This record gives sequence, structure tokens and C-alpha cells, in this order.
Amino acid sequence: MARAEQNTPNDPVAPLLAEARRHILHLWNEQHDARLVFHNYAQAACVAERVEALAQHENLSESSAEIAQLAAWFFNVGYLYDAAHPAETSAIRAEFFLVEQKCPAEKIRQVRQCIAAVYASGRPQTPEARVLSDAVRACDWSEDAGARLPLLRLERELLSGQTIGDAEWQEYLDAELHRVAFFTAFAKKNYEPALALRLLERRKSTQPGSEAAVPEKAERKSERFDRLARRPLRSSIQTYFRANYANHIRLSAIADNKAHIMISVNSILLSVAISLLTYQSLTNRNPLYILPIIMFLVTSLSSLIFAVLSSRPRVTTLLPVSGQPPSPVFFGNFVHLTLDQFEAATDTMLRDGRLLFGNMARDLYYLGLVLDKKYRLLTYSYTVFMMGFVATVGAFVGAYFLG
Repeated sequence: MARAEQNTPNDPVAPLLAEARRHILHLWNEQHDARLVFHNYAQAACVAERVEALAQHENLSESSAEIAQLAAWFFNVGYLYDAAHPAETSAIRAEFFLVEQKCPAEKIRQVRQCIAAVYASGRPQTPEARVLSDAVRACDWSEDAGARLPLLRLERELLSGQTIGDAEWQEYLDAELHRVAFFTAFAKKNYEPALALRLLERRKSTQPGSEAAVPEKAERKSERFDRLARRPLRSSIQTYFRANYANHIRLSAIADNKAHIMISVNSILLSVAISLLTYQSLTNRNPLYILPIIMFLVTSLSSLIFAVLSSRPRVTTLLPVSGQPPSPVFFGNFVHLTLDQFEAATDTMLRDGRLLFGNMARDLYYLGLVLDKKYRLLTYSYTVFMMGFVATVGAFVGAYFLG
């Protein structure tokens, strides 16, 4: 148990601190909020323990240590009443308690000043405020922060009712890590190195080519884009998808243009072939001309069919991923959804970087399949047209000399 919670007869500070601990425990039990999985009684107890240790190492006076420990017990109780503005509410609850305990006005003012310093930016002005500020940051960002920070993310999601995407959360952590600062000598010596190591680990995990940034072959399929989503959205990622989508659209337009050329040419040639076949004087003069005309009709019709199949519109539906909403990237996947369902799917995708990158990558893959089919059919169309044209000309030459 922390020394702040002990009540010894020879310690004049202990009775007030013990009463503060009992009062805070009563508030957390009475106003219990299951959503507060990070800012809770356990955090207050941890901060009070760290304050006691820091106060001893910084040689704070007995009254200053008492003020810092009182502020430690009350600094986060405001989350029970107003999670959006906890600083003022925490200070008010502390003032109510201290007034009931008949504490002097100056002590109440100093406790309120300590609580406000925790939530304010910049260097705290008083020794007790610096001790409390370092204690809070040591509890939140020290060695065991890796296990506690996911609770902070869960709490923010529960309070807001919205999912926080991986990329958004990593950006928030990066910003907070760079803002954390310690002000006492003991905290700088004992807690700042752990903070520096966390910054180093995050820097290594986001560098291209690092082991942490390269997915292993044994990684699960659902985690393929997880590491990418944890990094801030950089211009290189945007350029990759923009260039690939532009290339696919350009290749599709080229394929459609080539198909239209074959459709136009074969349509004209079919009309000419039919006219020649019905031209009586030509076939009566040399019946062998019927063979090349029929060959030309068949090959032109075959080439025309392949060209039409290549340019025929097709809607490809992405295969749904288990446990994920339908992809709103391509219209073939969301036309059957209602407007509310489509908006919900879009909102979910944009908030989850891994889902966003996964849907875009799958859409590119299926666009590639469509292009592959288009160009295969175009190849058949041009090959049949070329071979039919050569065979028809050869047949006409043979019929001319044999006739």
C-alpha cells in the first residue's frame, strides 16, 4: 500500500490523506462508469503512490507533499461527471471536500492549482505541481504504458461511441509522446529514459525497410495492411493508389477504343461481303468466288463477336471479407445497400486504415482481372481478323486463277 494511504498516529498529514482516499473511493463506487477503463480509481492510486516517492526524492516540505498527494487523489475524478472537461470538475470536487474538512483557503487554492497544471501545457509553476505532473506522466507513459494505452483507446471509443482507426490512433500517440515532458530530477533520471525508448521503438516500426515494417510470411491475411495503417498516411501511399487506378482506367479506355475500331471495321466489311455474295454477276461469272466470300463472312463475324464481348460492360462484385462490411469502393458492391448502410460502411472504412487499404487493394486486383479478360478477347478478335483476312485474300487469288 502507498504511504499516502497509511494512517499513523505520529503523522499529522495522514488523517487528511486517508480521509481523501476514502472519499475518492466512495465517489468512484457511487458514480461508477464502466466506460472509464483508463481514468479510474486505479490510476489515481498509482499517481498518489508516485507522488509520494517523488516528494521524498525532491525533498518537498510536509505541507507541499500533502498538497500534491491531495491533488493526486482528485485530479481525475472529474471524468465521472464531465469526461470532456475533467480539469475544472476535478478541482471543484476537491474544493468541496477540503471545505468540508475545514482546510484553509490557501491550501484549497494550491490543490486546485496543482490539478489545473496537470491538464495545462507548459511548465508547472510550483514544486508540488511539478511533482504531480511528473507522477501522472510516469503512470501513463512509463514501462507498463504498452499494456495501459490500449485501455485509453477503448475508453475514448466508449465515451465517443465511435471507432478510432489505427492510423488516427498512431498519430495521436506520436503527438502525445512528443508532448510528454518531465520536470523533476528524479523523474528525468528514472522515467525519461523509458519514454525515449518508446519513441525509438515507434520510429523503428514506422521506417520503411525495417523488420517491424515488413510483414512476415506467416502473418495472418487480416493483418496484411495493419502495419501500413499504423503509419501516418504519406504521399507515397497516396501516389501508389492514384497511379495504379489511373493506369487501370487508361488501359481500360485503350482496350475499349481498340474494340470499337474492330467493331466498326468488321461491320463495314460484313456489309461489303454480304453485298458481294448477293451480287449475281460476280458469282455467276466465277462460282469459286463464293468460297472466299463465305470465309470472309465467317472470320469477320467471329472477330466482331470477340470485339463486342471485350467492350461489353461487366460489373464485378468483390468477394466479401468475413467480419467486414461490404466494400464501398466500387458501385457493384454497394448498389444493393440502403443509403444508411452505405454511409455506415463508408464511415467504418475511412476510420480503419487497414480496411481502407485492403478494400482499395482488392478493388485494384479485380480491375486487373477485368482488364486481363478484355485484352484476351481483343487478342482473339485481332488474330481471327488477321488470319481471316489473309485466308480470304489467298482464296480470292486462287479462285481468280482457277476460274
